[in-house]
This record gives sequence, structure tokens and C-alpha cells, in this order.
Amino acid sequence: MAGTAAAGFGAACALKPIYAESVDIKEQSRKLYESRLKAYEEMKNVAKIPELNYTPTARYTEASKEEVLYPIIEKSDVLMVAGAFFGDEGKGKTVDAIATHPKVGVVVRVNSGENAGHTVFDSAGKKYVFHLAPSGLLIPGKINLVGPECVMDPISFFREEVSQLVENKVDYLDRLYIGNCHIVTPYHKLLDLLASGANASTLKGMSPAHASKVKKRGIRMDHLYNNREVAEKRLQKDMEDYFGFLARAGMTEEKVLEICKSVNSDGTIRVQQYIMDFVTAKDKVKYLMDLYEVEVINNSKFPKRADVSYMIRDTLKNGSKVLVEGPQSYWLSNASEKFWESSTSAQTCAGGLAATTRFNLQDYKITVLNIHKAPGSSRVGVGANPSSFIPQDFFSRNGVNTLRDLPPGTFNKPADFEAIHKIWMENVQDNGIVKPGMYQGWDLGTAMAVASSETHGECGATTKKPRICGLFDCVAHAEVNEVQGPYLSISALDRGDIYDKLGVIIAYAYNHPEGKESMSNGRTLKNGDLIRAGDALPTEEAMKYCYPVVKTLDGWKDTPLYAGSDWWKKVKHPTELPKKVCDFIGTIEHFTGAQVVSIGNGPKGDQIVYLKKSA
Repeated sequence: MAGTAAAGFGAACALKPIYAESVDIKEQSRKLYESRLKAYEEMKNVAKIPELNYTPTARYTEASKEEVLYPIIEKSDVLMVAGAFFGDEGKGKTVDAIATHPKVGVVVRVNSGENAGHTVFDSAGKKYVFHLAPSGLLIPGKINLVGPECVMDPISFFREEVSQLVENKVDYLDRLYIGNCHIVTPYHKLLDLLASGANASTLKGMSPAHASKVKKRGIRMDHLYNNREVAEKRLQKDMEDYFGFLARAGMTEEKVLEICKSVNSDGTIRVQQYIMDFVTAKDKVKYLMDLYEVEVINNSKFPKRADVSYMIRDTLKNGSKVLVEGPQSYWLSNASEKFWESSTSAQTCAGGLAATTRFNLQDYKITVLNIHKAPGSSRVGVGANPSSFIPQDFFSRNGVNTLRDLPPGTFNKPADFEAIHKIWMENVQDNGIVKPGMYQGWDLGTAMAVASSETHGECGATTKKPRICGLFDCVAHAEVNEVQGPYLSISALDRGDIYDKLGVIIAYAYNHPEGKESMSNGRTLKNGDLIRAGDALPTEEAMKYCYPVVKTLDGWKDTPLYAGSDWWKKVKHPTELPKKVCDFIGTIEHFTGAQVVSIGNGPKGDQIVYLKKSA
């Protein structure tokens, strides 16, 4: 069940701190508590909003995929599975469920790069880890495409992703086609490593590669297959940013190599050998072009090339449906005004996906299925996030690259999730404001962040960094619902099986520690102001000073949803979901306008429950 993921967390996330200097994190946690206590003293008398008294009444009954999902597919031409929070929402289950529909002919990734990560299993239970390759590769008969607005390191793409297909004899050469992608080179990844702050990047070269793309200085796949001299000149020009950075930083390539080896020193390879070979190569352009000739151009096992945009349009003309597999999420999209400073480099909202898919938007029906994860909604990376238990950069700026880096004896590891969570929920006041607390000498929010990450196995599939967990944010999701439509799947809802109480955020309270006002799109926010679900969301500069207003709900420990639990296996199916589960779903629907079509109840691909509203 949900709690069993903790066993895998230590092994998956056991890395050493790399970037931050030695810091007394317990002391920093105490200071965090003090700053929170000051804010609480100023907010504790905020008037209770009537929305906290809302009593959910909706009831939901288990239904089949054919009853719930297939009618949505049937009425659509293009289906998009999009992240509704900050990535890592568990989109894979819904992608797989849609991809198996007989009328879906193509599965496509249309933008972003290998900074996404998802694990899929074939029918025999064999595990595959994909970053850029569409997960429809494991479904016989489906065409899989990587579109021209994607950024691709063809070396790591082949060695880390395609090689799995080769080794396991998966038929892919006539089912996987690569468009005219922008190339991520070793110098893009090195710039990412050298210039990014702790916890600010996946080290996959995304920002530098997209910068080359915008400046029209990089190379694309077609450059590799045509005039070598042209490609060499473009690489030489584009590489100026790399040498310029070293010159400004006063850094030698010997130092660069030292840093590369340092970040690999704990046994986890973050900088591959071919990238370090680039550092030591005397003729770097020749090194790259020779590498691409051997491993891409003249490699008979490298996937075939195609005009992916044309293939998508042709598929639609012929009456088949297209499934767009969205990377990252709505709020991480570079088009997201509200979190632009901490976004990824591609437009990963549904609108951005539609634009980069390149078909006539007037001719075809688009449907978006939004995916959110709860309990334990999470985010990696920096940036404002009122729903998280601690500031997004708290671990990274205090030398914790993974939870194994916490001082020995912290919370008598593993943390007692139930005890910590009980105290945290008891500290939610009648007006929804959370009273700060301490646990074993640590800020209570820090304890909740650690306990949630350990218990739910929350670390990045690509980076192995601990994700910062928090509550389902109805204020943020209300905007997602307005922009991307009502269909919502809540993955991992079986995590709630271990909760006595759950919380959802239905408003924010603004509080600046110095009493300063913040301007957000013409609205002036003052201490004590509230932002409710459905209101315009503040921009990130103002959101840094927003605190959650939490509505509490009862948990469903006595009726666990986990597919492997005795209760779920013994109950007669299809069943009406337990009242407390319905209350949680109904509350989210009420405050966001969403229509929850499915929930996850286990880690396997088929452990998903489709819902019909029965009352």
C-alpha cells in the first residue's frame, strides 16, 4: 500500500550532498519555526471564511474504463495527458490507459526533453525507464513519435532509453520516429551543471539548450545528416557561450573536470563519461561530430527519422486519434506567468502542447486529462509554493541533497509519519491557519516534509532529489481547471489509507514579515488579505508571502483503497466508495470545478479506479 514505498526511498535517493556547504540544518529549522511563529501571530485572528464550513455530499461509484474513459476518447481527436501541478503527478497510468484504446494510433512527445522521467512496465512485468521516449512503445501496434520542438541529447537517448528496447528485443524500428529535434550537446549539460543553483535544475542541459534554440545558434537533427562542415561551424559558434562562461568565471577545464568527478563521487552518475571526454578533447567540434557519426548517423539501431508534424496531421486526416504525452506540468510551463522564474524551459501546459503538435486547431476536438497527485502533492525545484510543508529550497540550501544527508538520529529515522502528521493536523486552527510547532527540536513543517517524503517514496525519477510534499491546492487547481478543462485524475489516492485526517487548501492568506504590500497584476496585497479558490492567482513575487488556509477532512483508515488491501479485495465490486473518500473528492470538485474521472489505488498500471458520480 501507500506506506510500502518508503522501503524503496532510501535506496533510490541515497546520495551525498554536493552543492551546499556544511550548515547546521537543525538550527536553520529552528529559525524557520521562529519566522513562521511571527507570521502566525499576525494571522491567527484572520476571520474564518464561510467556505471552511462547506459539507460535501457527493457520492461516487466505481465504474469501468469503458464506461468512463472510453466515451471521453471517442468524442475526441487529440487527447492530452497534462500535469496539473508541478510535475511528477503520475501521468503514466492515464497515458497507458488511453494508448491501449484501439482508435488511438499515435503517441507523441512534442516538447521539452529528458528532464522528464517515467517508469513503465511491459505485460511481463519488465521495467523500463523512459525520459523522452513515449511510453506507448510497449503497446504493440502503436506509432510513437518524438516531435521537432523537443530537445534531445541523441547519445544519452540511445544509450539510456533505446538500448532498453534493443536488449529486450522490443520491435521499435518501425514504430518509433524522431523529428527534427534540437540537439542537446555536452556543453549544454556542462553549462547547466556549472551555472545552476542547488535544486534549480535536473542537470540535463535544458536551459542552455533552449537558449541555443531561441538564439537560433544550435544544431538540429537534420544538421547531423547533411553537410558536416555546416554543422561544425554552427557548433563552433554555439560553443562560444561555454567558453565565455569559463572565462567570466575564471575557471579552467581542469576545474570543470574536477567538478564533474565530484558530482559522480557517490557512485551515482550525473555526468556521463562522454561529457567528461568532451572536456578533455582538444578539438571539441571534431570530437562531437565523430561521436554523432558513430552513434547516430551510422548506427542502424538508432530510430528512424521522419517529419513528425506531418505524420500527426496525416494520422488525424485518416481518422485515427493522437495521444500527446505531456512532460512536466501546467505550473512548470515556461508560459506560466505566475511561476515563470522557476519554470522549465518549454511550454508544457496544454496550450503549449497544442501549439507544438502543429495541427489545425479548428478542425479537431482536443480533450485534456489533468493529472494531480494526492495526498502528498509534491514539487521538485525552487520557487514559491504555499501548499508545501517547507520552502522549496530549504533542503538544498542547507546541504541536504537527499534525506540520507540529514544528521544522524534526525526524528529517530525513519520519521514517525503518523505521530508527526497527527500533531500537524491538530495545529490547523478553526480559521484554517496552521499554528507552527516543534517536533523533537525541529520545525514541525520540516518534520512533515521529511516524514512525507520518506513514507511516500518521493524523490525525483530523473534527479533522485527529495520532492517537497504538501497538500492538494484548490486555489492553484481552480486556474488549471479554467484553462485546461474539468477532467481530473488523482493518482496515488491510496496514500490516504494511512491518514487519520487530511487537509486541502481552499485559500491563501498574505503576510509579509515587514508588513510590506505586494503588487500583482494591478492588485495590491496587504497583510491579512485572502486569495480564495477561483480568485486570480498572485504572481510568484507576491506568492512568496502567502500561507495556506486549510480545510480538514476525516481520513479513511478503516476502509483502505489500496488494491492489495483486505478490505478492497473483499468488498463487492463495483462498489460505492467509502463516504470519507467521497468527501475528499467532493471537496476538491466543489472548490475547483473539476470532474474527477479516476483515482489511483496502487503502483501498478492497472491499479486505477474509474468513477461515476452517484449522488
